[in-house]
Amino acid sequence: MAKIGLEIHQQLDTDKLFCECPSKLSDKADFVFSRKLRPVLSELGGLDKAAVEEFKKGFLVKYQANTNNSCAVEWDEEPPHAMNTVALETALKIAKLVGAKPVDEIQIMRKLIIDGSTVSGFQRSSLIAMGGVIQGVRIDQLCLEEDSARPVKGKKSFMLDRLGIPLVEITTAPDITTGEQAMRVARRIGELLRMTRVKRGIGTIRQDLNVSIKGGARVEIKGVQELHMIPLIIENEIKRQGNLIRLRKQINVKKGKVKEVSKFFKNSESKIFKNKKVFGLLLSGSAGLFAEQIHKDKHLGKELAEYVRSKGERGFVHTDEDPDKYGIKLELKKVKKDFGAGNKDLIVLAAGSEKPIKLVVERLSQLAAGITEDTRKALEDGSSSYLRPLPGSARMYPETDIPPVKPFKVEKPELPQARLARLEKIMPNSIAEKLYLSSDYWLFDELGGDRLAAIMVTETVPSLRRKELNIDHVKLTEVLELCRKNKITHDSLAQAAEAALAGKMVEIGKATEQEVKRFIKKLIEQKQDYVSSDPNAIKGLMGLVMKEFRGKFSGKKIAEILKKEIKI
Repeated sequence: MAKIGLEIHQQLDTDKLFCECPSKLSDKADFVFSRKLRPVLSELGGLDKAAVEEFKKGFLVKYQANTNNSCAVEWDEEPPHAMNTVALETALKIAKLVGAKPVDEIQIMRKLIIDGSTVSGFQRSSLIAMGGVIQGVRIDQLCLEEDSARPVKGKKSFMLDRLGIPLVEITTAPDITTGEQAMRVARRIGELLRMTRVKRGIGTIRQDLNVSIKGGARVEIKGVQELHMIPLIIENEIKRQGNLIRLRKQINVKKGKVKEVSKFFKNSESKIFKNKKVFGLLLSGSAGLFAEQIHKDKHLGKELAEYVRSKGERGFVHTDEDPDKYGIKLELKKVKKDFGAGNKDLIVLAAGSEKPIKLVVERLSQLAAGITEDTRKALEDGSSSYLRPLPGSARMYPETDIPPVKPFKVEKPELPQARLARLEKIMPNSIAEKLYLSSDYWLFDELGGDRLAAIMVTETVPSLRRKELNIDHVKLTEVLELCRKNKITHDSLAQAAEAALAGKMVEIGKATEQEVKRFIKKLIEQKQDYVSSDPNAIKGLMGLVMKEFRGKFSGKKIAEILKKEIKI
């Protein structure tokens, strides 16, 4: 049976955590600078193995900065400011929602990260609360931390707009046993998070999955964006670990020595091997091993190739593949003869350097010893690829620039179903369903929280956004105040809001001829039997139309429109 735990990371809708910069993304860069990051000793004097592995890659990291959304704190040129109290208040409210108990004192810690996603080489993180239960799954802890820098195109290049945005991390115990259960728990946590002011949209919430099986090891799969992908990703990881356990004896192969075989590729036309040094390795009795399926659409050879590429190296070629696709059939025949290889043997080749082959041997040795504790990246097809070893406690040490913070009392936000029930009392169910988990709920609240505000938020605002108008809360509030004094149609509300946002004169209370015609046509459709049977239908309908448009449109013109529409 599998053991599964969740880590939910949710950005908060506030300014940054340790400075006053706004939490807004932008692709514009005012300047670029570089850093080479190095691991440091933990509080207890240890080195984190994940940090050491990143350091060995030797990358020079480039950072793109915009002065509108980053400052010297993000550039690591200035000490951090005091913790954002609005972000802390939101984190404490989330703790209430999941039933977690705040700690007595909040200590800011540094979490060593030198993959380039932080300029300083660490991320600031604080334990806020512990405990709680969601759908029978225990909550281990809730932390408040800085988000990392945003990767952009280019080798080890990051934009600093996202760095420092506050996010909460909710970690569950490994109480989950299936992918479907993991998805349900993640969805429920997401619903609870929406009861507070959190950011919405792609990239603002991320799920990490911790998965292990009997005889396997804990593996963390990072960056799951879509809830519906959780079951497939977990299923594939369970199969991956299970098949690696099954193949363990085969993986423990007899390995020869790496040797140069460039002379056999001297006249090669292969783009991979042409004019390069070529190295080879014989794995005795291992033919077919690299073609063994780990899970659907993934074999052991691909698993090994991902490990090699994670170290910054190019891939390799092996004889469990079709040599014709590389154009080396004749060269490979000579290499096999040189190695004395038979049909049951496997040969690995690499161009330019012997390091990819040595990494293949390294990974095979690791897997022969058992399932490795890895950090892996979630891929769009539901599989995952190797990133680095699972980090340990050696990456944490105290932040000395910021004193500890005392938690404070906050009110528990209403639960999702309580919010829905409250909204259904003041508006149609269909609108309440749209609104209660909407990212625009807080706009609705700011605009007065009544039925008219709900119509504005669910119907008018989306239309205004499609027209690329900037949603100004103050102007919309003014429009609604005018509208509440005048009983108006939905069309008038939309027109008034659009005029206000476009900086035009707002005319409230007057209906257009188009609105009147639309209303009359709809009324005639509804009263078709009455119109057909009563010779004085115009008189009867006139009263109904005037009830809707009295003071907003000429009665004489209403009569003219009625006569014309009924004749039609």
